[in-house]
Amino acid sequence: MRTRLWFSLALVWAQELLPVVNIQAPGIQGIDRTVLQQMQRDIQQYLSNNRFSEDVFTPNERIKCFFNIVITALPSATRFEGTMQVQAIRPVYGSTYETLTLNFNDPDFKINYSPTQTLQFSENSYVDNLTALLNFYAYLILGMDYDSFGLEAGMPYFQKAQQVLNLAAANSSEPGWQPGGNFLRSRYWLLENLLNSSYKEFHAIFYRYHRDGLDKMHQDVQAAREKILTTLASLAAFQQNQPNSVLTRVFIDAKSTELMQMFQKAPADQKQRFVLVMKQVDPTNYSVYESLLQEK
Repeated sequence: MRTRLWFSLALVWAQELLPVVNIQAPGIQGIDRTVLQQMQRDIQQYLSNNRFSEDVFTPNERIKCFFNIVITALPSATRFEGTMQVQAIRPVYGSTYETLTLNFNDPDFKINYSPTQTLQFSENSYVDNLTALLNFYAYLILGMDYDSFGLEAGMPYFQKAQQVLNLAAANSSEPGWQPGGNFLRSRYWLLENLLNSSYKEFHAIFYRYHRDGLDKMHQDVQAAREKILTTLASLAAFQQNQPNSVLTRVFIDAKSTELMQMFQKAPADQKQRFVLVMKQVDPTNYSVYESLLQEK
């Protein structure tokens, strides 16, 4: 059974993801747009129709997610290279608000694709780089979603993503499956950090942010913001103790806009403490957070 505590679970089998796929190739002249449209449909159907867990999902529990692909190179008629931004959201209890659980830009979207091929799902073998990428991020989305509802509840899905990564690394020379590249944008290091016991505290921070903070906003906004501030202080300590972890950056990429909106109307004391803690957590963007202090 799922851990989304407020939903009534009927015994109805449904796929887990509710994806929206968008593929663009703005800088490539002469590309066949019908091929891109077919690829978009094939990816969306693959993510929508395959099951990535054994849990029961009702239709309204399906996880909304977005795969925004930008093709930047076309080495051949069947070779596509570019980037893929993956986002996932989950509802906030007691409201119509939805929050990002993942906002990750993968710089190594490199696949072979023909509109005549059928995307085949296999949990225990490597088929091709496109299905490996889709499987990896499907499990990652599930892991982050479950982690936001239960302490370390996403671990089984991170482990499934690890299996995908290991199979791809053993059977493919495509980038992103091994150490190297841009540390902050590496799917390898993101997963390594999520499974690394040295970074275990991050899972508790992620869980408390959602369940003790966001999900309590409908009861008492002021108290919930205090919980958020406590969680951010824990994140600052985590960042100081683990400066080489990619997880703080992943958290900020998903939550920075939300946090700015959250504290925009906060009392002066909470706003001041928020700006100070963000100076530790995200110093590069300190001026953005500091601008809140100028608002009346």
